[in-house]
Formats: sequence, C-alpha cells, structure tokens
Amino acid sequence: MDKIIFSEHMEGVTIDRVVRDQEFSMTVKHFHDTYELYFLLQGERYYFIEKETYYVKTGDVVLVNRQQVHKTSQCGSKSHDRILLQLKGSVLEPWLLRAGICSLEKLFGDYYGVARLSVEEWEEMNALLLEIQAELKSRRAGYESMVRLLMARILLMVYRNRKKNIRIDMPITVQTSKHGKVHEVAEYLTLHCQTRESLEELAKRFYISKSYLSRIFREVTGFSVNEYRNLARVKKAKELLFHSTDSITEISLILGFESVTYFERVFKNHTDMTPLRYRKEAKKISDTSV
Repeated sequence: MDKIIFSEHMEGVTIDRVVRDQEFSMTVKHFHDTYELYFLLQGERYYFIEKETYYVKTGDVVLVNRQQVHKTSQCGSKSHDRILLQLKGSVLEPWLLRAGICSLEKLFGDYYGVARLSVEEWEEMNALLLEIQAELKSRRAGYESMVRLLMARILLMVYRNRKKNIRIDMPITVQTSKHGKVHEVAEYLTLHCQTRESLEELAKRFYISKSYLSRIFREVTGFSVNEYRNLARVKKAKELLFHSTDSITEISLILGFESVTYFERVFKNHTDMTPLRYRKEAKKISDTSV
C-alpha cells in the first residue's frame, strides 16, 4: 500500500515523499524533461538509468538527467521510503547561474547515477529536504526564495560528493546475468538505433531466446525492445533536427523508420510535438539565447 507523507509544489520544484510497504516496481514508462533527485530514506532498490542498473540503499541519492530512461524495481525487502525532487531547468537554471552555482545541465549530465553520502551528509540532506517541504506547505512570505536557497545547498552538497567520489568508493552497477544481458542489448540499441533487426534477430545476436529477451528487457527497463529502440531514435532525431539541415523524410530514413508517417507518430508520442514543430521551437530558443 502506498502512503503519501507529503506532496508539495512551486514553479520549477516538486517534492513528494511516499512510503510503500509492499512489493513495487514502476510500471509506467519514465522519461521526462525534468531533472530528478531520488533520496532513499529506508530500504533498498534497483535503479535502471539509460543502460545500467544500480543497487541503491538507505542514504543514497540518485541523480537522473532530463530525458534519461529510468525505472526503479524491487530489491530485497518489500518496504521502502523515498523522497523525490523534480526540478525544471528552464525555471531554475537562470537563478542558479546568477548565484554562481553549477548548472543543472552540467551536474546531471556529468554526474548522473548514485551518490553515496556519509552519515553526516545524509543527516544534513534530510534536514534540508524537510525544510523545503515545510516552506512549500506554509507558503510564508518569501518562501520561493527560501526554497531556492535550500535547493542550492542540496545541489552543492551533491556536486561536492560526486566530484570527490566519482572515481573512488562509488556504487557499482548490478552484475547479475539478467542485468548484464539487458545492458548489452540496451547499449547496442543506443549505438545502432537505426537497426531494423527483429526481436528474433536481436535475440540470436546475443545468444538468448526471443521470449527470454522480451521478458527480461521489459522487466528491467520498463520498455519493450522496440519501444526502447524508438526512444533512442527519438533522442537521435532531436540532435539531427537541431544540428543538421536534413529534411524530416531524410532523418526518418537515416534512423531506420519504416515511413516518415511512422517517424512523426513515434516522435510526437514521446515529445508531444511533430518533428517540424520541434525543429522550429529548438531553433527559436537557440536564437533567443544568443
């Protein structure tokens, strides 16, 4: 059973705490344009990000970059308690940069994954999170400024921890045969998203059965093999739409889509806009930022 302890929001920041006392694995496809900080207060989880699966325990912080595929799933005891912070870059980034703090794009781009905090760091972090919740709940005068200041402290703590520990004592990825095989397939699909290999052909490539590949891939990532491949295609399409002059039809062919109509449908499903509109919007934002 899910127990929502709190859920608060202001422009650019959402925080919620949920306690679960039963087996739980995310079933929805998780892929969004906000930055995410996941704090595990109690329990243990598997956390899949992009191509890797991490083991997360009490006191760990997970950083998920925007547009990264991610999913949590059951590990060990059924119960867990977590706080989730979602941050909108377009709202917070200008303020953070003016304050001289590491940009969200750099922090989550360079250091996504798991930050393992010391006991002292965790106690301070937990207190800051509860202060944010209290400010958002009370909404006293100047609460938005206070939340931004508290967020700045959290981000600086995470940045210092990741920068110091990026090469030492870092949580290793889960190395079971199942997770290792999913990593191999996910990496292949990311690097060769234009492939039109069928599920059966992919299974043969990685020396496993079609049914086993289908089952473990969805279990670990939350996506079917084809959904994950299309997601990788959409990410690559965004790059091509912004950086190249190739037409929509040419991009659909480059990425291995069966038709431009199918490409447009898949792209809109993941971005809520057509490829042409995305190109126009991206160019508009780029022009105004120059």
